[in-house]
Amino acid sequence: MDIMLVFWGFHIVAMIVFLVGMGLILSVWLQGTVNGRSDISAGQKLAFLIRGTLATIFSARLGALLRTLIWDGAIHPTLFRQHKLRWTAHCCVFGGIVLLTILSAFSFISVDILIPIFKMDNIFTSIFANKDHALTAFLNELGGLVVMVGLIIVMIRRYVIRELEMSTRIVDTEIIVFLALIIVSGYVVEICRLSFEFEELPPTAIYAFLSYPVALVARTADLPWGALHDWLFLLHALFSSAVIAYIPFSKFFHAIAGIIIASVNTFEREKPSLCAKG
Repeated sequence: MDIMLVFWGFHIVAMIVFLVGMGLILSVWLQGTVNGRSDISAGQKLAFLIRGTLATIFSARLGALLRTLIWDGAIHPTLFRQHKLRWTAHCCVFGGIVLLTILSAFSFISVDILIPIFKMDNIFTSIFANKDHALTAFLNELGGLVVMVGLIIVMIRRYVIRELEMSTRIVDTEIIVFLALIIVSGYVVEICRLSFEFEELPPTAIYAFLSYPVALVARTADLPWGALHDWLFLLHALFSSAVIAYIPFSKFFHAIAGIIIASVNTFEREKPSLCAKG
């Protein structure tokens, strides 16, 4: 069985489900008012939003909007002032996911586009097409670790401390479980890979500071590491794709959308002062 063929077949279906879900959410949003108007059709509202988005992207306001998204959405100083432990969990989960997503995107671009199609061989492809490069090995391990730290903080706050404000929690149980399974299974896949791919682990493998010491011990066991890696990689990839398909229907999406909307609202309120500075 071609594992990658199975993965891509499932992943395409998952992406279709994701896009359908996003379309359903957009259709609900378009039932409301756009620029204070509710008397126009959904198509006219969508066209207005597209024009407004493009006008912002191709204007001097884009930099200010990105700064607002990063500062108010990602860094979230208001949350830091209100509750530092909750802010730490937010930064760990959000930052770790962003880091892992960027690394996965760069790896895909290098392995599936730049190298086979454009025959590119440069510092970008040499780093992100190589799982054992010191930078990619370290950042992948770090990204998974900070997400797990954030999830542990969330679980402690929700199930141990039982803080009252958790009624307005950002991440609910299903998302905690899903993210934990993705991260842990990713580490297991990496341990299996290091256990079968090399007779002697390369020196840079040490930068995979969590998987490397486990693989040193695990690879001494007489197990079919290659087959285990292939099947576990497939399960990890399929589960990750299923979670992507589920995102539009989860509270996690609404939490992220809330952060973006709040940041945009802040940007719109500050727009006159930004224009004055310009």
